[in-house]
Amino acid sequence: MDTFGTGATQSERNECGVLNSNLNHFDDFMEKFPADPAYIGAIIGRGGCKIKEIRTNFNVYIHINNDTKEISVKGRNRKNVDDAVKYIRDIMSGQENRNFSFPNHEVSHNPKVVLKENTMNRFNASSENDNIQVAAPKFGESGGIRLNAPTKNVYNGGAENHVVLQPIDWETLNRKVEEHRRLHWAHLPDLRKNFYEEVEEVAIKTEEEVNEMRYLNNNISVSRLVTNEDQMCPDIPKPIWKFQHCFKDYPDILDELKKQNFNEPSPIQKQAWPILLRGEDMIGIAQTGTGKTLAFLLPALIHTDGQTTPREKRNGPNILILAPTRELALQIAKEVNKYSFRGIKAVCIYGGGNRRDQISVFKEGAECVICTPGRLNDLVQAKVIDITSVTYLILDEADRMLDMGFEPQIRKILLDIRPDRQTVMTSATWPPSVGRLAESYMNNPIQVCVGSLDLTVTHTVSQNVELLEDADKFNTVLAFLKNLKSTDKVIIFCSKRARADDLSSDLSLKGLSTQCIHGSRDQTDREQALADIASGDIQVLIATDVASRGLDIEDITHVINFDFPRNIEEYVHRVGRTGRAGRTGTAISYITRSDWGVAKDLIRILEEAGQAAPEELYRMSNRFEKMKERRGTDFKRGGGFNRRY
Repeated sequence: MDTFGTGATQSERNECGVLNSNLNHFDDFMEKFPADPAYIGAIIGRGGCKIKEIRTNFNVYIHINNDTKEISVKGRNRKNVDDAVKYIRDIMSGQENRNFSFPNHEVSHNPKVVLKENTMNRFNASSENDNIQVAAPKFGESGGIRLNAPTKNVYNGGAENHVVLQPIDWETLNRKVEEHRRLHWAHLPDLRKNFYEEVEEVAIKTEEEVNEMRYLNNNISVSRLVTNEDQMCPDIPKPIWKFQHCFKDYPDILDELKKQNFNEPSPIQKQAWPILLRGEDMIGIAQTGTGKTLAFLLPALIHTDGQTTPREKRNGPNILILAPTRELALQIAKEVNKYSFRGIKAVCIYGGGNRRDQISVFKEGAECVICTPGRLNDLVQAKVIDITSVTYLILDEADRMLDMGFEPQIRKILLDIRPDRQTVMTSATWPPSVGRLAESYMNNPIQVCVGSLDLTVTHTVSQNVELLEDADKFNTVLAFLKNLKSTDKVIIFCSKRARADDLSSDLSLKGLSTQCIHGSRDQTDREQALADIASGDIQVLIATDVASRGLDIEDITHVINFDFPRNIEEYVHRVGRTGRAGRTGTAISYITRSDWGVAKDLIRILEEAGQAAPEELYRMSNRFEKMKERRGTDFKRGGGFNRRY
């Protein structure tokens, strides 16, 4: 039986207020009065909407007793309670004002919000018709919000009310955050970062001589990105030109370099080694195959060996190298394992590999962890790896990691590592998104750029462009592959995994031995494909962009862009798979009408390298620019509208 006599359901009756236990928290003022069963449904509303509206706008709690048919209204403000009672009585008398505008009542029980009437505020209404003006404070400033919406309070003599929220004290909050951060990391041992002593032969170089040396070494440019204005920044170290300038106190490193038959440092190494050995954060931008890995690796080994805490008492690794793909992680691990330095061990951890085996190898002891972001976060959350011990962090191919959607994982990793770490970011390109990441998580880094910040391809690669229809691509590539020399090796890049599989199958049916690598293949198959092309068992590797970075097979003679990449940055990385370590190479790109959006950028790269672009490519670029003018739209390179045409 419905005790309310109004047809209200049990769930609707439950919406009439809160439990008696909750009312005890708002018992400063209370009014009880009999309920008219005929109007209980009107007070509750459909699905409890009306009682919720009354509770919210008058800031009171309401309870309807099923047995005594009494309504209890409680609150901490006398006026709020009286107004709510008056409003409910009007409903029961059938005199509810449908156009009634609820007043802004004082919220005295919430210490975080203080509402004041007729209070002046620094945010002024431009006119009486302005409903709401909000000024969002900048970080580090106080701010406030004024709801400049005067309303007539029918229960308060028609007085107008204004609502002002108390401003947030950002300065105090910032101080508390910094203090919490300091206490959180206070237990960690002191960090030693400076291991560089400039030799006299380098120190006596004048500024003019240093600038000339940088210019002759592929036009090295250096600058400091100031992220912490409170910290004094020393001068940028001068470049070196001999291994002994940096490693005279480390004969074991000099021996390892001699084993690799290196005659002198590469341009990126000449400038990076003094910076990193001095403990500075660094952004390294250089073309693929120019020695970036060795540039950050040798200072990392010295940094790890030089810490005051004995290795056996450290809770985890000192060096953390993050890479976007399994192939790049494995390539870095291969490079690291070439250099033996005082028993420092490295382990490679990546998704797709056997998790149990990787954990087992890591627990045997490792000072250096090379990993992909996803697998690292997995093992950190499982408490297998403690990265609070990391003091030297490298983000290799940081732009690619952001392109692949790893930014949340990267930011989480950076927050879990001590803030006074030494951080290195490297890549062949440096888009704005990576620059913002560097500004947030690096400490006044020095940016070293070998060559121009503009996208360029190494001049040891001959770039050829062929314009054709999509249906003609297969016969064109087949004719080329049938004329390969026995010493040639080719990587063919496709845009999609299915496309790569189809091309590999079609070429195999034509009697050509190929391997295929992409993200959907098992890790063992991917590793076998790389091993086969490296050993010469096959001459043709078909791949997606998982192989466009970090794949260091020095004797690749040709790169074919069967499908042109979606952006010009990826083109630079693909072409960088050939012409490595001083060798020459050839890049062939098949361009169709659907690629007209990247024609302008491709022409610029060809012209920078002193290589001719087909006349049709210029005409394609002009047509695309005219189309943009007609549409009046700012098109992005390689994406959006141009891919539909």
